[in-house]
This record gives sequence, structure tokens and C-alpha cells, in this order.
Amino acid sequence: MNKLGIIISNEYRTDIKSKSFWISTFVVPLIAVLFGVFVGLMASESDSFISMQKSITPTPNEEEMTGLKVLGMMAGLFLVIFTMMYGSQIFNKVKVEKCNRIVEVLATCVDGRTLMFAKIISVALIGLTQLLLWFLLIAGVGVVILFISPVDFPWHYLWDSRVIAAFLWSVAFFVGGYIFYGSLFAAVGAMTDKNNENQEYVAVLTFLLLGSFYIGEFAVDNGSSAFAVACSYIPFTSPSVGAVNAITGAVPFWQSLLSVFSLYFFALVSLSLSGKIYTSSLLLKGKRFTLSDIVTFLKSK
Repeated sequence: MNKLGIIISNEYRTDIKSKSFWISTFVVPLIAVLFGVFVGLMASESDSFISMQKSITPTPNEEEMTGLKVLGMMAGLFLVIFTMMYGSQIFNKVKVEKCNRIVEVLATCVDGRTLMFAKIISVALIGLTQLLLWFLLIAGVGVVILFISPVDFPWHYLWDSRVIAAFLWSVAFFVGGYIFYGSLFAAVGAMTDKNNENQEYVAVLTFLLLGSFYIGEFAVDNGSSAFAVACSYIPFTSPSVGAVNAITGAVPFWQSLLSVFSLYFFALVSLSLSGKIYTSSLLLKGKRFTLSDIVTFLKSK
């Protein structure tokens, strides 16, 4: 096994055995669901909330809100949430290793780019494991519910070509967006010498992801607008906007395909540039990096 594979295997097994993995996989989603149910029940009993909701929420037009738009809206939401969640994991893993000086030992065995690739891939594998466990849990609960109270569930929708295409588009845009943002989170983590430093860079990435989400929601009903089409080619926003446009069919197929290719192109560029920042800043201690320092890192070989 090569060095990259050894590091990925070690990181994956370490994370799987940690308590935080199992807490985030089962306990946190359960708390979120219970909190949502509690808030929903409280809101349903609040007359002031109901009257406010009626005054600010327009009556939905069934002809405008199609099933594909719902799929696109959900895909845009989950793509941003997962990218933000797993990108933050990459940042924290790199930051902890640098603050604990463990990376100094690792850097004597492998180069910086290999370490960065290992972080991105290992966190991706952890994410896939969590998604698989969530899928099995939801499927198990669904089977039990159907067994206790049989419901005529429209299973044929799961095999609809449009649903399958929506899933494939979501995966394509998520992988590209994860690589693009994951490499940026890794580079920021390598520049962090203390826990309270360089948080502004993380804040910028977070706001970019939030902006991507809101523009993606805008594209649900305005996907063919010039603004939404332009954002589908910008790597910071294309993971959500491009996915929404592809799923809803707001733009021709070739435009969605071009959006995917442009996202992966910029993801490779981000890997290359982030690798330079990661390698150059990883072993530097006691310095608060400025934009001029980052430009110097980018000029390195």
C-alpha cells in the first residue's frame, strides 16, 4: 500500500472508532428531528405565528411548484449543508494536527500535497459511511412503519428516469463542489497556528456557501435567468445553482454538462493552488499570514 493509502486508512479507522463519529451520526440527527417536531407543535398552537405566516407567505401555485423543482430545492439545500459540514471537518483535522505539532512528524515522511489529499479523501469516506448508515436507518424505520401500518407508497416514482437523473446530477455536482471547497478548507486549516486565528477565512468560505444556497433557491423559479446561468459557471456557486438548473431542466442539457465540466476544472485548479498554500504554510509557526503571504505561497513550485 502506498503512503497515501496508509494515511487514508489510518485516519478513517481512527475516526470510525471515535465517540464523536457515532454521536454526530445518530444522536445529533435525533436531537435535530425532536427539536423540529417540538418547534412545529409549538408553532401550530400559536395563533400569532399562524396569522403572521398567512400574512407573509403567499398561496403556493400548484402549477408553478412541480416535483422537479422540489427535488432541485432539496438537492441545493443538502449539497450546501454536506459541503459545509465535511469541509469544516477537514479544516478542524488539519488545524488540530498543526496545533499539536503532529504534522511535523508526518511531513518528514510524506509531502504536503499527499497529506492534504489524504484529509480530503478520508473525510469523504467518513461522510459516505454516515450517509450509508442514515440510509439504512431511514429504510429500516420505513419498513417497520409499512409493516405496522401498510401504506400504498408510490414506489414507481423511485425508478422514474427524472428522479434517477436528479440523483446523478446531485452526485456529480456534490463531488466537484466538495473537492473545490474541501481543498480551500484544508489550505485555511494549514494556515491556522492557533485556535482563534484565521477565522475570517473560514467565515468567508461559510458566507460563500450560504450565498450559494440562497442563489440556488432563487434558481428554483428563475433558473433560466442570466444571473442564475452565470452563477452556474462560477465555482463558488455552481455546486448548488448548477444542480438546481440541471434537475429542474431550466437550461438545456449542454449547459448543465458545461457547468459540471467547469466545476471540475476549477476544482482541479483549487487542488493545485491549495496544495501550494498547504505545503508552504504547514510547518510555519507563530506567524499570522496575510494576503501577501498567500500570494507568495501561490508563486512557489
